[in-house]
Amino acid sequence: MYEGDEIVLHHHKGSSPYTVITFNGLHFENNAKDFYMLKNVARIKDINVIGFATKKPNWFLSDEMHTAIKVMNATIGFGGDRLVFGQSMGGYAAIKFSKQLSADYIMALSPKISIHPDECDIDEGYHQYLTEQMTGMSVKMGDVRGKVFILSDPRDKTDSYHVNLLCDVIPDITYIPTFYSGHVVYESISGSKSISSILDALSSGRSSTVRREVCVQRRRNPVNLRNRLFHAKPHHMKLVARTLASDQIDSMKKRIFIFSHIGFICSIIYNAALHGETDLARRIKRKLVANLAVSGPEEIQTEALTANNITGPLCLDCHQRIVCYDIKNRCLTVESLTNRGPTIIPVYPDQMGHEASSAACVTLLGEEFRLVQQDGKIELSTDRNTGVQNIIFTKKETYHLISNGSELATSCYGGSIIFVTAIENEWERYIVI
Repeated sequence: MYEGDEIVLHHHKGSSPYTVITFNGLHFENNAKDFYMLKNVARIKDINVIGFATKKPNWFLSDEMHTAIKVMNATIGFGGDRLVFGQSMGGYAAIKFSKQLSADYIMALSPKISIHPDECDIDEGYHQYLTEQMTGMSVKMGDVRGKVFILSDPRDKTDSYHVNLLCDVIPDITYIPTFYSGHVVYESISGSKSISSILDALSSGRSSTVRREVCVQRRRNPVNLRNRLFHAKPHHMKLVARTLASDQIDSMKKRIFIFSHIGFICSIIYNAALHGETDLARRIKRKLVANLAVSGPEEIQTEALTANNITGPLCLDCHQRIVCYDIKNRCLTVESLTNRGPTIIPVYPDQMGHEASSAACVTLLGEEFRLVQQDGKIELSTDRNTGVQNIIFTKKETYHLISNGSELATSCYGGSIIFVTAIENEWERYIVI
């Protein structure tokens, strides 16, 4: 509809009884000509949407806004309610420009009252965005028109601080806490069906209706479950593991939002096995592999298939990575479950023996090789009775140690494995599952 040096205005002409006016959040500046908030929802649900986008991180404080608003008014007229919707920077703009937009209802997700240090406490990272036009940029009562709904996570200290400041300016704000959503509230209510239901509730103007619908849609959203699992992990590891292994989670349409966090899932597998919950760890591992290969987007499926050269069990370190053999550099290393190069092969203990100690093995083109250390390098060997120094897995209660006969393998945080100590610590403990 309109494009200036800074502001771009988009329009999807839909059949909804109301018009939704949206504002992008930060970091979408490079896509301002092609993207606006709720673009896909507008198309799928045939909603009448006006999308404001900005080519600069200017909090929409531009002289071009006046021209863009005139273009909008000339296009959609003044019949029907106007709903204004924005996240973060867009949430600020939704409230700040509500009077100029003749808004009826505003839904602002994690908005700030200002980013100017003269008006509020703000992280120094925001100073890079400051311009002369931002002097006195804070939301004031005279900027506001319509009923304002704010959604934010009370556990986010910065967002809570700004919500309190906004409530001091606009006393009749309806605040809806979105626990565990983090700053990007939109993720936990996303989806065309969820957003359209929330917009319908917003158009009613009734606080109880909006609160209930936000609650209902968040309970159905896998992102909300994912965030709760993240928060629960430090203190309720077993509960998180049982949730991931449950049959109920399989009924979620977009459970890949959870299982695509491979490091997180692997850490649950590691800790479950470390605490003797081997069957539970195996169930989660099977679900992880199945979801990556079947439910995930194409790029995740490709990674899973590319990495599908594991014949034996997985060996995980304490940093949620897979113990592997680097053929090119002839050493042990640790890598992500799926993000491995063609010369990186998973390592596992020999499954033929039942002793406490087993030789470290890899499979290459269907053939199994043992790992032996020679002249400071780790080589491949087909001889099961070789006299050279084997790399050995030693079973200890619920975990394994890996050694070269005299020193233990330590998994370093940066991604390498070194043999430098005979003293066992958590960095020397591996689980095999």
